[in-house]
Amino acid sequence: MGRLFWKLLFGFWLALISASLIVGVIVNNERDRARAEATQAILAANPELFIDGATNPEQHRQLRKLRRELRMQAGLEPPPRPGPGPGRQPYWLWLTGLLASLAFSAAIAWYLAKPIRHLRHALNQVARGDLDTRVAFAMNGRRDELADLGVAFDQMAQQLQQHIEAQKRLLHDVSHELRSPLARLQIAIGIAHQTPSAIQDSLARIETESERLDALIGELLTLSRLESTQATLNLRSIDISELVASIVDDASYELAESTKSIDFSPSAPVMTTIDETVLGRAIENIVRNAIKFTAEGSRVHVTLHQQLDHIRLQVVDAGPGMANADLAHMFEPFYRSETSTLKEHARNGYGLGLAIAQQATKMHGGTLTAENIQPHGLSMTLTLPQLKGAA
Repeated sequence: MGRLFWKLLFGFWLALISASLIVGVIVNNERDRARAEATQAILAANPELFIDGATNPEQHRQLRKLRRELRMQAGLEPPPRPGPGPGRQPYWLWLTGLLASLAFSAAIAWYLAKPIRHLRHALNQVARGDLDTRVAFAMNGRRDELADLGVAFDQMAQQLQQHIEAQKRLLHDVSHELRSPLARLQIAIGIAHQTPSAIQDSLARIETESERLDALIGELLTLSRLESTQATLNLRSIDISELVASIVDDASYELAESTKSIDFSPSAPVMTTIDETVLGRAIENIVRNAIKFTAEGSRVHVTLHQQLDHIRLQVVDAGPGMANADLAHMFEPFYRSETSTLKEHARNGYGLGLAIAQQATKMHGGTLTAENIQPHGLSMTLTLPQLKGAA
């Protein structure tokens, strides 16, 4: 039994005893007042009963007996009690009341303290690292605030478990991604030592791998900064159609010598309040992902629509699309599809671009979704709430 149980037990018990005493005092006072009023009424109606005019002891006893009978009929005196002696109090009734109140208080205290004991045990288990601990099943069908607390604890434990597993997976993926360029760096350095004539090729390879490492670390820092609880946005009011047009123009310039193309036809200005740098990075990652996977000779379509309470940006490519099993995981860091076609296209990436785009979208209160289109291709939709404000 914990300290809370005993506190609840004595608290309820004292409350019941105090309430019983208060009710008893009130009832006795009311009864005495009623007796006094009845006595006055009898005295007013039969004054001769209260005048002791008896001339001998026998008449005196009869008069006293008559007075007693009248007072009992009026409820002013209790009837004679059976037992060995007059005025004996029913102590067993008091004892029964005390035991009943104690049992009731103990039941209430146990009922309230039991789920708290489960919660304390679960917290100790989580503190020891057992993140599979759950307590909602131990609430025995309760439907009160303590049961809601158990459900909230389970949700917290589940989210904590997911975050820790995601961190472990991210650490594993980062280690895997760093191993390949580091291994190539070591090979290039070894070749430079063994074959001085190939030092220029080795230096070029070292420079390439250094740039890849720098890009990977930069994306990791960006993702970490966006996922930080202390991350803040530099919000200002801009025309988002101009931002999208600028990104599309840069992509078109890079595709000048490619058979792929991209189009975007801005309509009226779409004013909203965003962090231009953060959201611009998200839109650029979405556009570059579409260009990477769209088929040769095809076109990427970018559209922007302003509706009553939100803005919708859609990027559609003509690539192979995604397997349904991959759609639910494509925004996870370092995720790569096992489809051979997609693996070939994603060879030069790290799997962080879409994760950064989704996190940036969430910071703006929006959503980023993906769906396959027929006959082939992928459509990514970025939806933002319509926020207007001065710069």
